[in-house]
Amino acid sequence: MNDVVTILEAKVEESNWKLLEATYKKETSNIPPSIRQTFLLQSQKESLKWLIVTHWRSQEDLDQMRSTEKIPVAVRIFKAANATPTLEVWNSKVHHLGPKLQ
Repeated sequence: MNDVVTILEAKVEESNWKLLEATYKKETSNIPPSIRQTFLLQSQKESLKWLIVTHWRSQEDLDQMRSTEKIPVAVRIFKAANATPTLEVWNSKVHHLGPKLQ
């Protein structure tokens, strides 16, 4: 059972940044055990470029979410900010936590 990481990327207009952040905070306030971590990231180089990176416990957990949710949470978050994301799924091969996080 390998962990996987989903990366959703979208361009978000500056006028929607606060809405994006507020929606992300609301939607991720109670993440399920199937998610190890999730991040909302903004590019330093291209400020309109945003990512939602989610570290899933397993491919099976990701597949389960996809089969039960009509529109995945991360997609809903971007859509609330009038953005359409693209998705990539990555296999997590090695994962380390810093000493304070272990």
